[in-house]
Amino acid sequence: MKCVNSLILLVAISSSQNICFQFTHGLANRALVGSASRLNRSTQSVSSSFINGGIGSSNQWGVTGMTSNKNNDKRTQSPIRLGMSSQFPNGDDKTKEIIAEIEDIEDVDMIEKALTQLDAFREMALPYFKESKSGRYLFAGMIALTLLNSGVSVAFSYVGRDFWSALSSKDPVRFNEMIVKFSSALLVGAPVSVIYRFQREKLSIHWREWMTDRTIQLYTSNRVYYSLQSNAQNSGAADETVEIDNPDQRIAEDVRTFTSFSLQLFITIITSVIDLGSFSFILYSIQPQLFLAIIAYATFGTLTTTTLGKKLIGLNYDRLQKEADFRYSLVRIRDNAESIAFYAGEDLENREISDRLSMAIESRNKINVSTRNLEFFTTAYQYFVQIVPVSVVAPQFFSGAIELGVVSQSSGAFNHILADLSLIVNQFEKLAEFSAGVERLSQFMEAIRDADKDREAGSPLMQLPLNATAREEEMMKKEKTNGDAVSTTAIPAFLPTIALHQREALSTATAAAPSSHLDNNAVLNLQNLTLVTPDRRRTLIQNLDFTLAENKNLLIVGNSGAGKSSLLRAIAGLWTAGSGSITRPSEDDVYFLPQRPYCALGTLKDQLLYPSFTNENIDATNATAAVYPEGHRVSNTHLFSQSLTDEDFLNVLEQVQLSDLASRSSVDGDPIKGLNTVMDWSNTLSLGEQQRLAFGRLLVNRPKLVIMDEATSALDMVAESRMYKLLQEMSSEQSGSANGNSDNGQGLTYISVGHRPSLLNYHDVRLRLEGDDGFSVSEIDETLVSRSNQKRFDVVENI
Repeated sequence: MKCVNSLILLVAISSSQNICFQFTHGLANRALVGSASRLNRSTQSVSSSFINGGIGSSNQWGVTGMTSNKNNDKRTQSPIRLGMSSQFPNGDDKTKEIIAEIEDIEDVDMIEKALTQLDAFREMALPYFKESKSGRYLFAGMIALTLLNSGVSVAFSYVGRDFWSALSSKDPVRFNEMIVKFSSALLVGAPVSVIYRFQREKLSIHWREWMTDRTIQLYTSNRVYYSLQSNAQNSGAADETVEIDNPDQRIAEDVRTFTSFSLQLFITIITSVIDLGSFSFILYSIQPQLFLAIIAYATFGTLTTTTLGKKLIGLNYDRLQKEADFRYSLVRIRDNAESIAFYAGEDLENREISDRLSMAIESRNKINVSTRNLEFFTTAYQYFVQIVPVSVVAPQFFSGAIELGVVSQSSGAFNHILADLSLIVNQFEKLAEFSAGVERLSQFMEAIRDADKDREAGSPLMQLPLNATAREEEMMKKEKTNGDAVSTTAIPAFLPTIALHQREALSTATAAAPSSHLDNNAVLNLQNLTLVTPDRRRTLIQNLDFTLAENKNLLIVGNSGAGKSSLLRAIAGLWTAGSGSITRPSEDDVYFLPQRPYCALGTLKDQLLYPSFTNENIDATNATAAVYPEGHRVSNTHLFSQSLTDEDFLNVLEQVQLSDLASRSSVDGDPIKGLNTVMDWSNTLSLGEQQRLAFGRLLVNRPKLVIMDEATSALDMVAESRMYKLLQEMSSEQSGSANGNSDNGQGLTYISVGHRPSLLNYHDVRLRLEGDDGFSVSEIDETLVSRSNQKRFDVVENI
């Protein structure tokens, strides 16, 4: 009964008014406060008897009365009640009184949980109808068709009544007339019913498209996806974080279920209200006792169903998680097929998949058992309804007071009203699954909001944060007001966090607006930087002070685990645990190259542009792509402003020694077609080819600062030398352009992490991270390079 309270409240979601919600919320709060105070007084009055009775130390009772399972958050029996039952098996009056108080609080807690779930539902559902003009039109059309369809049902009730009366009276003329009327009504009613279902499904699809797109925008905003993944991998962090499992399943499946069933639920409620009014009049006009009988029958069925099926909510929540875990294990095999094949790790993978499959099957079996127990009652309930209305009006029929058609009409009206009043009975399994889905989806949306630095706690779940364009405009306003071109990320007060300052885009910077955080001749500044792992259990770097001047290329070296790649993550703003500050150029001017480049889904040209995109499919008036759903907001941050031809892209491929890639990507060998060919590039290209393609991205996007994490590890020495020479040439070109006052005086600067001694040839400064021993900075001169080259030559000679 307790778990189903939330379901009963959710049934009335669409028809609930704000005043009702506030009134119920106030009653629940007052009830909770009153019950808690009564429990406090009762507990105080018997606490001494508990301790004197040898129950144990007082901390045994320092619990809230409810426990929560981390995986599925299912409510279990109160540990206080369990403890009291074991200590007082016979149960004195005082103990029973306290247990009753605890049960009252648990009932109120379920009401509070239902109200919270209702509030989350409204936060997720209403924005679509407020923001989408097409959605409002579709919704209005669906309401009109719902009313029309209900009218058709009422009309068929009277047509059916006269049809059966004519048959009962054995009147051929009247019977033939009713056949004609029935056929005419069918010609009108059938299209109405079909169009009604079509409109309902069309609205459901449009709503799903809008909500899925909005969820993806929120998920990808400000690298929220990375924060949630990092939280999942570092669940033991000192700061409490919410672990979100299977976000893909929540976006793809939970959103679909939310939109489709929410719409179905709303339509069911509207239809039930209309039918209840229409058919209640018919039923009451036939015999008032029928109306009283149906109220009693529906009440009995609802109470019994909620009692028998209360376990289904928690079981459905568990099923959704287990099914998602099973699908994820299959996706891992697909994404890591080559590595598993090299290791011949099929047996281990099969064991892991079988374990997850067995958990999913076990969850299904539990649901099947609970459903079986529930359907013992619901099946009998639905069969028995066939004779209840006929039994009530049968005496009038036998006495000749009413015709057979009236009996048929009373049975139909009784079933209509019973279906309206028995919504819990008929939809309980779907309501239980829907409730679990709402809880998972709202938990996901709350985690997204909490992980987004641009959104405040308590802000609407579906509200978009400021996009990059809006943030840039806001930064420019602050610049004009304060004369400061630096944007600083917020630092939470409860934990030490690295402050990341981003200088205004170098392409638009002016000498009249110097940065207060970054010297004009510096491209990177680290001040008193202490970096720890996200779980805050290990310190990687302590008190690092370093400034990198323009056109001075930096090589970061050190033993494995010294924090080289972690430092790059901190510069990128991905890792913020620690203290101190990092000042660097804006995201528009910085480009990161990881050791294993990411290949996006798209054409070969898309791989070279990544993460930029062209404005081919974008409406210049509102910056909204035609392929996006209504209301999608596109950021202009990575909008590619240059104009490159297909020949330019082919030239870039030739410079990075991939001149034949476009030709072999096309079926007929046409390189132009190859540029626009969509392939699985991650599995098509070798790691060396992917790294060279990543350098091609640099030639296309032309950043001011490049940060590379062993970006040439899969290349031979000759290819590595060629890639770095490309960077040096690009730096010279940009410096030459700078002398023409087009780029504000700065060429390309790059930072590399690597182990190869050959990298010394292409850098000016070396930063060595030495773990607990600190760090050291040294200039790279010709002597150091010659010594390194000689050591490499000796090693090769010995081999």
